[in-house]
Amino acid sequence: MTIKKLNFEPMNKVHEKEVYLLEKLLYDIENEKEIINSFEEFLEDVKKHFEFEEQLMEKYDFFAKTPHKMEHDRVLNELIQIENEKLDDYQFLEKYFNEVFIPWLDNHINTMDTVTSGYFDM
Repeated sequence: MTIKKLNFEPMNKVHEKEVYLLEKLLYDIENEKEIINSFEEFLEDVKKHFEFEEQLMEKYDFFAKTPHKMEHDRVLNELIQIENEKLDDYQFLEKYFNEVFIPWLDNHINTMDTVTSGYFDM
């Protein structure tokens, strides 16, 4: 998966790590391996990713921090629900990550994160 590079390098590093862990998780799902560890690692990284951006938005008093955080919260809640209810359903997981999460991540980086990173780079 290729993601857009932003003007703020620390965000690129966070996104690169997340994509790496996402690809690892997808590999485990596609091969029907035990995915609990790879999912947990991915989920913890997503939490850190969102916290990192939210701390920057607070620090720089970013004008759109509330809707950006609300979007993070929505996706994090989806992932937590999946963790609690769907980790054994490989078909659901593959569909969710390929059809929901990856398109969301791509869109989020291309829209919200692009605006946010431009604000930090000022």
